[in-house]
Amino acid sequence: MNDEKPRIQRITWHTLRHTYASRLVMAGVDLATVQKLMGHSSITTTMRYAHLARPHIEEAVLALDRIGKESVNIAGNGGGEPAP
Repeated sequence: MNDEKPRIQRITWHTLRHTYASRLVMAGVDLATVQKLMGHSSITTTMRYAHLARPHIEEAVLALDRIGKESVNIAGNGGGEPAP
């Protein structure tokens, strides 16, 4: 039998601010806007709050990959020139 008590997590202002910033970024809001909404004087501070979930990072890379495939004829002219 497990006699461990459930761990109680406290919600603090820091927790709420972190969640707010992270969710804004995951919703597609740019960091400069999040910085203004959070009242940070430095973008570095905003970046500490705005951690991204891995699926959002992967989706960003895939979006760049899609744009690249649409704008460059990969199998075509061999020179890497934009497709007509």
